[in-house]
Amino acid sequence: MSRLLTAFALLGLVALNTACTPVGVAIGGAAMAGSTAMQERGFEQALSDKSTELSIQKKVIDADFETFQRVDVTVVEGRVLLTGVVPNAEDRVRVVESTWQTEGVVEVINEVLIGADVGVINTGYDLKIESALDLALTLDRDVQAVNYIPDATGGTLYLMGIAQNQAELDRVIAHARTIERVRRVVSYVLIKDSPERIALLKRLAEQKAQE
Repeated sequence: MSRLLTAFALLGLVALNTACTPVGVAIGGAAMAGSTAMQERGFEQALSDKSTELSIQKKVIDADFETFQRVDVTVVEGRVLLTGVVPNAEDRVRVVESTWQTEGVVEVINEVLIGADVGVINTGYDLKIESALDLALTLDRDVQAVNYIPDATGGTLYLMGIAQNQAELDRVIAHARTIERVRRVVSYVLIKDSPERIALLKRLAEQKAQE
């Protein structure tokens, strides 16, 4: 489910709540920085991924807001997950092309659906699914919840992030399958010490060295 407008709304709320107090701004910024620093990918990479994510979102929205308003972008260590729905196959290709043209991208996972009506997917239910999984993972002491990003589209729950081990990932997937209205769970989570992640980090480092 697209979180672009949600992100803008949250930023607005933060501004309203802290604008009158420098201490409030400092506390809010410190909390966000602390949460980011706790992630397995680290503070610097998390900020780089967010910058890449926003750049992709801006590209597709600026290109055609009406067509791409339901496209969501999630980036973890240069891996980009595209979800949502667009009217036709050509638009799906355009999203992927725009993504590959963005700095910081090393892999693109295309899960964008094609539909005649971009309103066919119930965003309200998808938001509830994401929030429910966030809560379940936060309450599970055997899961480092900060390393997982859920993205629901039409009842399909996609998972992105970095797992400490297979046992932790299995717990996360089990939680996801118990969430109400989840029809399918698709995991693109990488294990921390897996060969796949090691290779990914190598490509990411090589890309940064060329910048």
